[in-house]
Order: sequence, then C-alpha cells, then structure tokens
Amino acid sequence: MSTKPEVQQIIEARISQLQSSSFNDIAALPVAKGEDVLIEGRKCTLTTYVQKLSSGELLATVQIAAPTLFGLGSAHTERGLIFSVGGLVREATSEELQNTGG
Repeated sequence: MSTKPEVQQIIEARISQLQSSSFNDIAALPVAKGEDVLIEGRKCTLTTYVQKLSSGELLATVQIAAPTLFGLGSAHTERGLIFSVGGLVREATSEELQNTGG
C-alpha cells in the first residue's frame, strides 16, 4: 500500500498541516484522532497520533490503515514528526516510529 500515490498525497497533506504547528498546538491535540477516507474505492482510516517521548519531545504520527484481502487484517503506511519545546520540528526516523509502536 505504501507505494500508492494517493496514500502518499494524503499523508503528505496532513504532515504539511502539522509542520506549521507549534509544540503547544501539537500538545493540545487528542492522543488519537481518526477519520475514514476513500482510497481507490476502499474505506481506509487516517489517524493522527500524538505521543510524549521520554525526552520531553512530542511525536505526531500520521497513519493510513487499509483493510487487506477479506478484511482479516490491515496494511499501514505512516510518517511522523518530532516536535521539541524549543520549536524545532523534524521528520521522525523509521526507528523512532518503530520504538513507539509504529
């Protein structure tokens, strides 16, 4: 699923929205907020997660989950941003996403 252009466009649009947010804006978001989106006629779930890291930084993860064949599982595509109190925003590494449950 991660190679589908529409999935990447949806994630990129949400990441772009988050990038312009401050640390306090991200801290005020709910821990998880999901919404249904249609991708190639399939109902998928777009969820934004916010986690406080042990470093005091915040990780905002944008994930799309799509049902797999027969709906017995789901495939996930995600990207994340790390927000520091000082205002620095950077892309989360794949290791950071995995270490926080992604």
